Amino acid sequence: MKSDTSSGKSLFRGVTRRCPNCGVGRLFASYLKRRDSCEHCQESFKGLDADDGPAWMTVGAVTIIVVPLLFILESGGQFSYAAEMAIVLPITIGLALLLLPLAKGFFIAALWLLSRKPNS
Repeated sequence: MKSDTSSGKSLFRGVTRRCPNCGVGRLFASYLKRRDSCEHCQESFKGLDADDGPAWMTVGAVTIIVVPLLFILESGGQFSYAAEMAIVLPITIGLALLLLPLAKGFFIAALWLLSRKPNS
């Protein structure tokens, strides 16, 4: 069942981990396990494997946030290396765990958009 949803709306639905077609059904059965189809509109997600794209996107986003934080902490000279690590390590892990499913949802929605056939 295809819809006339805009690309931006479908990608946003993917980021929010919802079906890119209807926006109601959940995209994942668990943390990162993609469902085979939407529980609401029965849109198939088979073959929409995001592979390593979400991991690379997550690494890039976390790096953009954490590296400047390290520069700020290091240039201040107020913290020992152990204290800096105690600050940066939980932030890095937390951001990675938070952003990975969002990135995977985005990639699945993008692949879904690319797999749709134009209406003739």
